[in-house]
Amino acid sequence: MKNHTVEKPVALNNIDFVIWGDGSPAWDDPRNVCIRNFSRHIIWLCRQEPMTTKQIAAKLNVPAVYVEEELEILATGKNGNYGLLRRLDNGKYVINFILLDKKAMSKAHYIYITRILEISDVIEKFVQDNRERLMAFPYLNHKVDWNLILWQQILPMSQMFSAKITQLLSKKYFSHISYPERPFNVYGYEYDSDGIFYGGGHDRIYAKNICGYAEAHFDNIYNKHIKIHFYCDHNVATDPELQLAIQAINGIDIKSLSDQDREHAARAIECGYLYREGDILYTKILVNNVSDSDRLFEISNELSKGYFDTSAEKIAADIAKLIYENVPKHLLGEWQFANVLASMPILDSLADILIDKGILTPPKDGIGAEGCWMSVS
Repeated sequence: MKNHTVEKPVALNNIDFVIWGDGSPAWDDPRNVCIRNFSRHIIWLCRQEPMTTKQIAAKLNVPAVYVEEELEILATGKNGNYGLLRRLDNGKYVINFILLDKKAMSKAHYIYITRILEISDVIEKFVQDNRERLMAFPYLNHKVDWNLILWQQILPMSQMFSAKITQLLSKKYFSHISYPERPFNVYGYEYDSDGIFYGGGHDRIYAKNICGYAEAHFDNIYNKHIKIHFYCDHNVATDPELQLAIQAINGIDIKSLSDQDREHAARAIECGYLYREGDILYTKILVNNVSDSDRLFEISNELSKGYFDTSAEKIAADIAKLIYENVPKHLLGEWQFANVLASMPILDSLADILIDKGILTPPKDGIGAEGCWMSVS
């Protein structure tokens, strides 16, 4: 008797991505439809080459009807404006965002990491040379902490080197390629439990007519040393601790607070929004006037003026080569995001070095005023 086997759906190995967003996610954030392992496997197949529904079904050994449904979801996105897959005129599907595999990410990070000591030396000297200028910024705080200023400025400082690379890439390697005009873009990389997760970011929130001010903006950065205080969809109007931070800019007598507000104040002190001097509560996170916001990073941005020229040419050439080798032709217009992925280790690595040298002090248990600031008017 002839032996035969019954085809069964394959057990899909777990595959995971870290997908970042840039711009306004309210327009359409396609990451919201990529929540199943099945979805990620389809994306991974379409990353390698354009594929039909039947080809995907055969590869994954699942009924084509399931694949059809998933392809429609992945190509449509959340609001129908932007999907993780793109449907071609020939009926095939192809990936619609930059997704680097582990090998490419490792190479990309190595290109930048080989220069991190040089970058940190430049920034360390720049900080020493410009300490008085940075301290002279017109903050509204009762007291200004140098460590908080450094944590505020480290993000733009760390970005100046990759910004120089971006400038060179745009001018020398991708000037002939147009950039897609979308309100929101995503980009990502393959990730597993053995890899390094660069979970940093910078989120901003905004409120109008609150606590006696016409407007209040809050920023916070987060990385391996600093835990996040809030995401960009957080509502200041429902956050009593942030409201106390606004009210305490000029000081609040703790005796004037209700019992409930004192509990909120205790939590605000614990998370770094406030500090206490005697019976007076003051805002601890850095505060500036909105009218001065354009000047907030003016000094740090001077790092773009020739400080990194020596290293930048070689790195730009290496990054360009990596992009052309690992990004599909139809996505080359989004090359900037591949460079963003490549430069991800800079902030954490720079912070590590400055902390080791005693120049920068991280908050205890990751929560404090470090990396958080406010602008009011």
